[in-house]
Amino acid sequence: MALKSKYGYVEGNTVRKITPVERPERRQRPQRQVHRHVKQESVRYVNIFYAMFIMVAACMVLWSCIQYLQLHAEKTSRLKHIAALEMQLEELKKENDDNYTRIITAVDLDYVKDIAINELGMVYANADQVILYDGGTKDYVRQNGEIPRMESSLVDQILGKK
Repeated sequence: MALKSKYGYVEGNTVRKITPVERPERRQRPQRQVHRHVKQESVRYVNIFYAMFIMVAACMVLWSCIQYLQLHAEKTSRLKHIAALEMQLEELKKENDDNYTRIITAVDLDYVKDIAINELGMVYANADQVILYDGGTKDYVRQNGEIPRMESSLVDQILGKK
């Protein structure tokens, strides 16, 4: 009996006739048809809104790509401009160094020494007049303290007074 309910067959040599069970016909209600029609219209609206959303998103992606390309082109042009300015700076530095070398070689230091000693009466400093100190850099010297006073001034020593 368990086999009969499970598999739907009967043992034996006679086959029973199966009488089909009639199902009652369903009546279609007009409200459901209207409801289905409304669903179809809402599906159409969803498709329209979805298509509009996709169009707006595609436009935003396109705009972003265009902005990226413009920024990339602007960056490239600025880098080229910077490279041109660096080249110009290097040329100006070379020109400045050449001018400095030309000026330094044009000055005759022996002539300046001769004028200073003979016409202006300058003399070399004595060993006791020289004060050595550590300046730090070669560019300039900053005075951090008082320079010690000598007993006689430089003018007195030049004039021979002690």
